[in-house]
Amino acid sequence: MKISYLFLTILLFGGCATKTLPPVKKYTIDENIKKITVHIKNCNSLKVEFPKSSDEVFSKNIIYKKGLEKNSYYFSKWYETPNEMLYKTVLFLLQNNRVCNAVLPDDFSGNVDYTLNINILEFIQKFSLGKSYAQIKVLFYVKYKSKIIAQKLFNVTSQCESNDAMGGVKAFNKASKKLIKKVALWLEKVLKKPNIQGQ
Repeated sequence: MKISYLFLTILLFGGCATKTLPPVKKYTIDENIKKITVHIKNCNSLKVEFPKSSDEVFSKNIIYKKGLEKNSYYFSKWYETPNEMLYKTVLFLLQNNRVCNAVLPDDFSGNVDYTLNINILEFIQKFSLGKSYAQIKVLFYVKYKSKIIAQKLFNVTSQCESNDAMGGVKAFNKASKKLIKKVALWLEKVLKKPNIQGQ
């Protein structure tokens, strides 16, 4: 009898040991946004700083919130952190549209006229009343030399097609495109102000 129990135990644990978990799916934000007509003649150089955020945002977890609780999907992750994805998207769009004569990356060490600083406050999928939506809340501010000349908080949402990670990712893509276009148009207004260098 003891031998039978031992044999059965080995079979049960052996079955658990050989059970494979599903692979982790990795997602990203599409940085290829259609061109928009924004060019600022009096802007010779603009440097885009790498986005800052809390440790929660600065991870590859896809965070969602239900009620007061925050969690992350176990088998779905970002390929890169939201900081990296948003940085590449902003830089790509501003360079592709030649918003300024030179749009420079974070690691540029020379002198520039303007600096665009980015602070990601939220990058989360929120659930409410049986629906969910992606929310991206970001503070942008522009410096001329070392002085802040303008700042704006952008809070963009997009409803998810489905209440899962895939639905969240699709909504994040839509929300990020809305956000970046709004930022480009805001920059155009800020940097076109007359005598901005004298402020």
